[in-house]
Amino acid sequence: MMRDALHTVRDVRLVRPDDTDYIAYRRRMADLRPSRGGPRQAGEVLGGLVEQAVRHWIGKQVPLQEERILSWEQRLANGRHGRLYRELDAVWPIDHESLCIFEIKFTTKERMEMGVGLDQLDAAAEILARSKQVRYLLLRLVYVGAEPVPVLVDEENPEGLLEVPPTEEYEELGVVWVPPAAVEESALELGLELPANWLEPEAREGAVEDPERDAWRFYVESTQETTLSENPLAAALKRLLKEAQEDEARGHSV
Repeated sequence: MMRDALHTVRDVRLVRPDDTDYIAYRRRMADLRPSRGGPRQAGEVLGGLVEQAVRHWIGKQVPLQEERILSWEQRLANGRHGRLYRELDAVWPIDHESLCIFEIKFTTKERMEMGVGLDQLDAAAEILARSKQVRYLLLRLVYVGAEPVPVLVDEENPEGLLEVPPTEEYEELGVVWVPPAAVEESALELGLELPANWLEPEAREGAVEDPERDAWRFYVESTQETTLSENPLAAALKRLLKEAQEDEARGHSV
């Protein structure tokens, strides 16, 4: 996020995924992306499954809160303020003024070494810094790997980011490593089915049917229904179109 835009941020809060305003926002996004719900990249789908399992694993060690959707108002290009949202992978409320946020990534060794996900953590932290409720913020990159690799090694930090457990309460920035066996155990507990070769690069290749297809169609259809119910003219035009189609069908059947 650009620094100038941060000056316009206000009313920062964390809400649940079932927050009514957030659901309405998702419906608007569904209306803008009618093709969503079709085939998706296999790596994207697999990453979502692993994220659920890892979040469950973290939640067995620290109490995660349901409110993990970052919500804020920001001045838009038209000069007005609009409410925006960003999903956080996991949020641990350490105390009444301290939060630890986790960014979960299931990716390649090379991308982990580069610290993938840190930009997302930084962006969320910049917004949360505008909140009056949060004074202390801990950031955690969460990677899946049988063996940890050095992350963000440079001359000033030759050992890279510090490896920490999920329960660590003081290190400002650290890396949490999740063993594959823990992911598989958590997936089993959640009833998630990981591919047999989920750790192999081949598991991320190609496209698969979107497991959220039905949910996304619900958003699209409910958006359309809401639009029609709120717009009498649109509803009337739809009825006229339907009647015309029925008349045409009867004409062909005579």
